[in-house]
Amino acid sequence: MNDYLARELAVPVGAAGTDPGGLVHALTYVPRAAAAGRLRAPLVVCCHGLGESGLRVAPVAQRLAAAGAVAIAPSFRGGGAPTTGPTTAMTIGAELADLDAVLKTARTWPFVDAARTALFGRSQGGLVAMLAAAAHPAQITALALWYPALGAPASVRSRFGRLDAVPETFTSRVDGRDITLGRDFARDLWTRDVEAAMGRYPSPVLLVHGEADADVPLAVSQAAARTLTDARLERIPGAGHGFGDANYETAVRWTVDFLAWAGVLDD
Repeated sequence: MNDYLARELAVPVGAAGTDPGGLVHALTYVPRAAAAGRLRAPLVVCCHGLGESGLRVAPVAQRLAAAGAVAIAPSFRGGGAPTTGPTTAMTIGAELADLDAVLKTARTWPFVDAARTALFGRSQGGLVAMLAAAAHPAQITALALWYPALGAPASVRSRFGRLDAVPETFTSRVDGRDITLGRDFARDLWTRDVEAAMGRYPSPVLLVHGEADADVPLAVSQAAARTLTDARLERIPGAGHGFGDANYETAVRWTVDFLAWAGVLDD
């Protein structure tokens, strides 16, 4: 038997659920002791990458729940699944609104210790987590980011040169897949200053990056480690964009240990 309970959650986005996007769906894992009211558990929200859903980060959320956290894996709008809508409608701003709605809801639960809140993110989810933490630095105790796409704004500017040169739709290749995106995605990213955002976040950040990542080069996390106030960069030799088998287990262990060290998880 698992040490946690699994539930599906649907959270209204926007004030009183009036956002045109409607609901953000999430997989939620609650330690049994917390569900029974015997303790208040820390909160970790896990952010998936481009063109994915919460299922992609659910295994990490389950491991964090087994380590004692209330762990949530939302499926951000625009992930391409039937419940999230087309990728051409996705923007970073919409994903930030989804994450904010999930955080606000979860922090009201009586079994959650909101003072111990962390974010996990992989790839584009790492960018979303970083921007969310920078917007509310006092609310986020720590960040754990795997190969975060922190260079996305610079990449889209470099690719198109001018905002008015961005076509109505374009593709981005990630993990060997072509993801179709809309002009609003580029417009939203265009003026985002990720370096300034990183400078506003004072709490501990774990960066885990494969040295052979062709989608998000290791140099992105190396630059982030120099910019962030309190960062730890762990490198995995030979690993690409996404970890499997032994590399995945190593990354999960580093993540759990880091969140315990940062005071999120109980040691």
